[in-house]
Amino acid sequence: MKVTSLGFQTNLMFTRFSGEVIDRGSYVLAQTPSNPGYHWGNYIIFDRPPRKGDLAAWTGIFKQEFPYYRQPQHFTFAWEHSARVASDTQEFVEAGFEEDSALVLTAERLQRSLHPNSHLEVRKIVTDQQWREVIELQNLCAEPKFLNDYYQLFKERQMAQYRKMSEAGKGFWFGAYLNGRAVGDLGIFYEGETGRYQSVGTHPDFRRQGICGTLVYEAGSMILRDCGVRQLVMEADPDYHAARIYESVGFQRSEVNHSLSWWIR
Repeated sequence: MKVTSLGFQTNLMFTRFSGEVIDRGSYVLAQTPSNPGYHWGNYIIFDRPPRKGDLAAWTGIFKQEFPYYRQPQHFTFAWEHSARVASDTQEFVEAGFEEDSALVLTAERLQRSLHPNSHLEVRKIVTDQQWREVIELQNLCAEPKFLNDYYQLFKERQMAQYRKMSEAGKGFWFGAYLNGRAVGDLGIFYEGETGRYQSVGTHPDFRRQGICGTLVYEAGSMILRDCGVRQLVMEADPDYHAARIYESVGFQRSEVNHSLSWWIR
């Protein structure tokens, strides 16, 4: 199965670094056994949207393909958009799955935010202390619906992966600082000429101060200038205001991908 979506292609970059991507013909399997709580490190991309009767079949495939789960703590299924094939997600939703859409945005050049924060200092994260600060910040920015008994361990392992990628020359994690305090962070990692943003966050007490737009612009500009990257990619909730912030610094809407997820609350 050929993955044509730029969003999924860049997602799989992280799986290849820490796990394995396997083509099964009618679906692509992403496995990260070192972090089993990572939903988007352990998932399946199918070659078509779901239809009636797929709940049992797809969850059965997941259980078979992820033998390192004694009992799955999550199921994550994705598919590329097809205007020709309608999806039928009703039985998944009735079984407690959450249906999501991800807006993929791209940019080859960036422009300064309309409301930049001139006091913000953007730094590459390097030291142990800085990595601890951004882990704490990521936890503060987490959506409450994801906070269960497994979240903290997942986040620590995920950030350890990003640190390894950074130290291997695959990209950087960036922190945004006001008066020495970490108030925002994100990662940008790359393969070839394509760079992918990860986990953009702003401290809840410092929102609506131009931090997000300034950080996205400054970090992306460094990557475009210094790393041989010609295209930047990021994902956003199409119904959330962050997408408008990204568009304000030069990102354009490219595609929409879809997924179904269930996890232990």
